[in-house]
Amino acid sequence: MIRIQKHIFFLLFTLSLSVSYGQMDTLSSVQKPRIGIGTGVLAYFGEVQNYQAGLLPTINKVGGSLYLNAPISKSFNLEFSTMYGTIGANERGLTRNLNFESRIRSGSMMLNYNFYPFFKNIRPVFTPFIGVGFTSFEFLSKTDIYDANGTMYHYWSDGSIMSLPELDPLANSAVPLYRDYIYETDLREQKVDSLGKYQEQSFAIPISIGGEWHLTPRVDFRIATTLNYSFTDLIDNISPAGLGLRQGDDKKDYFMYTSASISYDLQFKLKKDDYNDMVGDDEFSQFDQSDMDKDGVIDALDECPRSPLEAIVDQHGCPMDNDLDGVPDYFDEEENTLRDSYVDQYGITISEDDFIRQQELFNDSTGVLHDFDEDYLQVGFRDSEGILIKANDKNQAVNKSYVVIIGKEHKNINANELHKYLGYTDFQTIEVAVAAKTGLESEGVDVEVIGKTNHSGTEFSNINEDVIDKIEKINIESGKKPPALNVPDQVYRVQVGAFKNKVDVDQLFPKISSLVYAAGEDGITRYYTGKFDNYDDTEAYRKALVRNGYENSFVVAYKDHERVTLKEAGVSLPE
Repeated sequence: MIRIQKHIFFLLFTLSLSVSYGQMDTLSSVQKPRIGIGTGVLAYFGEVQNYQAGLLPTINKVGGSLYLNAPISKSFNLEFSTMYGTIGANERGLTRNLNFESRIRSGSMMLNYNFYPFFKNIRPVFTPFIGVGFTSFEFLSKTDIYDANGTMYHYWSDGSIMSLPELDPLANSAVPLYRDYIYETDLREQKVDSLGKYQEQSFAIPISIGGEWHLTPRVDFRIATTLNYSFTDLIDNISPAGLGLRQGDDKKDYFMYTSASISYDLQFKLKKDDYNDMVGDDEFSQFDQSDMDKDGVIDALDECPRSPLEAIVDQHGCPMDNDLDGVPDYFDEEENTLRDSYVDQYGITISEDDFIRQQELFNDSTGVLHDFDEDYLQVGFRDSEGILIKANDKNQAVNKSYVVIIGKEHKNINANELHKYLGYTDFQTIEVAVAAKTGLESEGVDVEVIGKTNHSGTEFSNINEDVIDKIEKINIESGKKPPALNVPDQVYRVQVGAFKNKVDVDQLFPKISSLVYAAGEDGITRYYTGKFDNYDDTEAYRKALVRNGYENSFVVAYKDHERVTLKEAGVSLPE
């Protein structure tokens, strides 16, 4: 039992050297045959040397292998392999001295499982696997009983090897011998134990465990260990048929192969432009699994090849539009629009007169219906990270932005630490917002949701969690780092309440769409709304809140991520 535990520990140790550190490609892009070649060490376990008790099983002979891996699903693949190498053992004791070396040739068929769907549809850089199968192997076992001059070894009780038996009458004339470790004598041909000319072919049940590093979509590196439980007890020529010191037990011999290998994808990738005249999209999709817009639908079958990351798509790769108003869900600011309603570009219901007016403005090129002024001008430029930013006229609707909403419970974070996150700027792209979420969570801050403002900037809606998961995986794949905490020199908000007990914020603040809160060390949770870079705009917003029933609201200021007094923020209040 202890020996079995050692073997299991060794297998687990092989996997413990592996660390999953990222994600590369989708499982749909790796369902292709692969050919691999490897090298490793073989270890024998049998009666000779007592199943290698107390020895590290990898201290043995060298072997090599070649395999062909044919995926049959995302979870399973069928593998055909051949292995060549040697196994052996040398036992030296006071009563028994045995040695052998056996040349092993084997062919195996394995069914491997890669633990999908634990990794969903994304293939990690490191993937563990287990496998079981069937092996046919040949063994040719020989022993070393003669030295280079053909003199037989005789083991004496004092530990020496001599040219004559210790009890021979002429033992005084014996000379020392030294083993040359050349295994020259065929064990089967010795015909001991009345075994006759037994078969040197047998079968085994291989059990494999290992892991693969996906270096590129076409090249894999593998470390694996396979235990082959054989159906024969004659690899070492020791069996229950033996007598005296040659008598073995009822266990079968088995051997283990621990290897490192590298494999290559056999599928040649063809360009669609060179192939679309020969096959249709369905056939071409078997050759090109690329997905440029990363929506989960490969380009060969994608009818909308440039879907935004934020979009949930259908089986054709096109953004979903559940209310059928012509505006895709990811951009639609009004859910469940009534059928046959007129909507604007944001999916919001408008009257028929408004719709006709918009059509007239859109088609007017004469200037009769409106003046060509800066109200219709948008200027675009790119920041240092290449993110497109649009500068609108003040009369135009502001751009949509994304807001990371911090969760409610933060028992291990004090008030000042939490306050600094209230100054987080809005984000222009959802990729940056998701990266910010990842960064906050790495600091122990619970992120409740990512919200998206509407076109007017007055409300926000939650981003679908499936979209966030998809973009988070894409960010990891591309190595996108969380943005730095970027706030203006000073941030102003309006505090609308402070409560020691838990309150229903939906009931208490029904007219406030954007609400943030922070729990202080005094046990009081303070609720804030709005975010401005100057006091005057904040005060105007506070007055609007007062008119809506929030008489006790007041302006608060943050400087360098910490809450400060208005005086410290440089605000001159009337005496």
